[in-house]
Amino acid sequence: MNTASKISPTNPRLGALLSDVSRGNIKIPAFQREYVWKDDQIMSLLDSIYRGYPVGSLLLWSTKETINHERDVGGFALPLTPMDFPVNYLLDGQQRLTTLFGVFNSDAATKDAELASRFDVSFVPATEEFLHSSVADPAKSINLRTILDTTKLLPELGRFSSEDQKAVATLTERFKDYEFPVVTIRDRTNIEVCRIFQRINSSGTRLSTLELLSAWTWSNEFNLINEIAGLLEKLEDVNYGELSEELVLRCLTAVVVGKIDAEELVDIPPSDLIDGMSRLKQAIFASVDFLEKELRIKNVVFVPFPIMLVSLVGFFSRNLKPDASQRGSLKRWFWHCAFTQKYKAGTNTAVLEDLRSMEKLAEGKAVFDEVAKVSPDIFRKTWRVNSTVAKASICMLAQMEPRSFLTGALVDLGVAMSAYNAREFHHIYPKAHLSAQGIQFHQSNIIANICLLSSSDNRAISDESPVTYMAKIPSEKKADIAAGAIIPMEVFSGTKSYADFIAARSVALAAAAEKLIFTGGV
Repeated sequence: MNTASKISPTNPRLGALLSDVSRGNIKIPAFQREYVWKDDQIMSLLDSIYRGYPVGSLLLWSTKETINHERDVGGFALPLTPMDFPVNYLLDGQQRLTTLFGVFNSDAATKDAELASRFDVSFVPATEEFLHSSVADPAKSINLRTILDTTKLLPELGRFSSEDQKAVATLTERFKDYEFPVVTIRDRTNIEVCRIFQRINSSGTRLSTLELLSAWTWSNEFNLINEIAGLLEKLEDVNYGELSEELVLRCLTAVVVGKIDAEELVDIPPSDLIDGMSRLKQAIFASVDFLEKELRIKNVVFVPFPIMLVSLVGFFSRNLKPDASQRGSLKRWFWHCAFTQKYKAGTNTAVLEDLRSMEKLAEGKAVFDEVAKVSPDIFRKTWRVNSTVAKASICMLAQMEPRSFLTGALVDLGVAMSAYNAREFHHIYPKAHLSAQGIQFHQSNIIANICLLSSSDNRAISDESPVTYMAKIPSEKKADIAAGAIIPMEVFSGTKSYADFIAARSVALAAAAEKLIFTGGV
């Protein structure tokens, strides 16, 4: 069978489509989300079909493979199908199909009476309106659950005028004969279906690969969705809860098969995934511990490239107790990735290369000894805390035991690096001071003009001229303060022009970055 014949577009009438659902020929598998549509979306869908507007297509997967943990449609029970009986699993269009099935079966037995009540919709022939039955006049409206069943419809028609009867007949015809575009996938492997599923982007929320993988790997002992949700909840306690599900899946893939595409997990036995999740939990917390203790990064927001976690997890899943040499290699790797922007382009290839190197490092082999030049120009880039260079620079400053300018006290990294707080970062040559000299914001708001300060010193300095506030720096602590901020002593007086200050500090920052790449430490 060629590829084209494996994907079949059809246009069944709505009545036939709903009949397939009633017979159990179309099922909603467990990886789909719960019903989330609002009432206005229900009415909009009905009105669109009534007026013959396109409402999008459905995507079905026809297979004899049984997907565990199926759900009923909108709480309405569906019949069981015989083993080896082909079933069409709904991959995209759940909200629309659930709405339509619910509206035309709102009086059926249900496990979710509250949801079923939302599907109780009536049509007002005189105004061509769709209203919830609770607000519609029963004498002037007809419930939609009657219009597709002739035995229910005929007794209802007698109470309407001839004109309204024509409107009801038009309503019935438009819904019964509405052609719903359906695309059916046949004879595809699980991985192929996963790839198709990943690329689905309908008018609703983009579907998650995690949900599909959870359905394939589900067992009474293991639910991938719950496992990852529980892991993210625990990571929240250590300020790493902002990791995405997709990134955690990539980490799991690295642990289980040494790769990063989650679709590689599709055919993995559940027992291997259970073991992989156990190893992932240990490895990801070991990675967080390394970032906190070795690099003083207390929040994932400051990791230059979040995908760096995949490589770190790859190492710690193989070696939970690295020796001093291995920790040094990990630090050199971190700084090399951060300042060379290694993961900015061709990320997947770079991560896969690093995963292979992490395996070698875990075995005690020497890796990550690259030497790299860092251009001072990168520190002239705009200061934005979400930029990779800015994050790398913040992490570098955190290694230097930064001190607040006016008191000389160590900056509390537990505060400064636990969450982004603008008051912990200071423009050394204040923006307002520079603006008064005609220096524009895009010139003053650059990385080389940023340092870590306590919020109290930040407020005290405010927009003061550097020549004024730098004169207040304790002379006996000035050298330590300058070193902690990576500011050359010769420009730490405020008497130098802004251009001279930036030139000197950019060179100093680049030299510090190169040292970290070469040695792993300050």
